[in-house]
Amino acid sequence: IAVIGGGIGGMEAARVLKLRGHNPIIHEKSDVLGGTFIPASAESYKGKLRDLLDWYRRQMTKLGIEVRLNDEIKDIAAFGSDPVIIATGSTPRLLRRVPGYEKMIEGCDYLNGAEVGNTVAVIGGGLTGCEIAYELALHGKNPIIVEMKDDLISQTGVCLANSSYLREWFALHKTPVYLETTLKEVKDGSIVCTGKDGKDINIDCDSVISCAGYIPAPLAEKSGNVHLVGDCLAIGNLRSVVWRAYDVAIRSLTVLAVSIALSGIFTPKVFSISDATLIRSSELRPISVLRFACSVISAGSI
Repeated sequence: IAVIGGGIGGMEAARVLKLRGHNPIIHEKSDVLGGTFIPASAESYKGKLRDLLDWYRRQMTKLGIEVRLNDEIKDIAAFGSDPVIIATGSTPRLLRRVPGYEKMIEGCDYLNGAEVGNTVAVIGGGLTGCEIAYELALHGKNPIIVEMKDDLISQTGVCLANSSYLREWFALHKTPVYLETTLKEVKDGSIVCTGKDGKDINIDCDSVISCAGYIPAPLAEKSGNVHLVGDCLAIGNLRSVVWRAYDVAIRSLTVLAVSIALSGIFTPKVFSISDATLIRSSELRPISVLRFACSVISAGSI
């Protein structure tokens, strides 16, 4: 079974497939496994998430899963009617209509090591933007948050403890937060925004980080033999990505078992339909522990 994309979703799907006796092959276009979970776990306070990423990489080696790095798949036609799991993630939403948008640093680029100045305007006060602003402050920078909605971290599905902590931390440390404010222009050394009263606001800054969200980027559309997992299906978090990948891998196995049985080459000693439906099998249970640990550490934080 081909797995296109070696992020957390792709690795979880491959792990479950391998444990159930199949031969998944991960095709990853970059030179390392992890995908967007690499920047998503990069902040200084996310050590447990980096541990999880290391665990997944070790599992690929331990289970003997074939991983093809620097292998970009542009068309799944070569796989014919074989099951294919697409885990190609998402692309950042770029504010192309804003003059000077090219001067901004995308959030993942910052988390991957892009340099910024001392005073940094963070465009977007969702969870990603707020976590980046928090990280900037922990490193002695001066973040400024610009958010078009009337509250920070207004998206659903975020752990209340995390969102409340960040709001209270910014208030305690008097971090400048501009709500109901939209970005109008990016200049060298400043940005121009429009406040809720319709008046322009000039904000001095050394760098600008864009955290305007992400857009699913599936390589192919979902169909009978093509399954989507992770952000290429819908932008989610660690928990939703792992659960979806797990469920897709189990369903794919069941369908494949039925297909084998109907084809007349079914061998009970190799695989049984009932075996494929044992979702609670003990060899799959470790991920339940990981799910619980990660939900405690950062439920909804990615």
